[in-house]
Amino acid sequence: MFCQNCGKPVLVGASKCASCGSAIGFPAPPPPPDDDIDRIAENLKRAAKELAQSAAQLSKRLSVEAESAAKNPGASAKRAAGRVAKELDDLSKEVDRVLQNL
Repeated sequence: MFCQNCGKPVLVGASKCASCGSAIGFPAPPPPPDDDIDRIAENLKRAAKELAQSAAQLSKRLSVEAESAAKNPGASAKRAAGRVAKELDDLSKEVDRVLQNL
């Protein structure tokens, strides 16, 4: 940090300049980041696209599982239910991840 009066270096925490005796003002904090509306809109579009893709993948997987369960209801229903539960859990985690990145 430098004295605003004489330009000489000032020790951190000093209240006066050792060279000229001027009071040392603390630098103003940096301004908050400018949240550009276009950047926010792009982030939201990206997140919505990722969510839509995840939902489409889940839908396809669930459709395959449902077809498999319909062909052999006794044996595959339990396995299908387990896979559906896992897919829903994975999707939930993906949604949480996307929302945290906003």
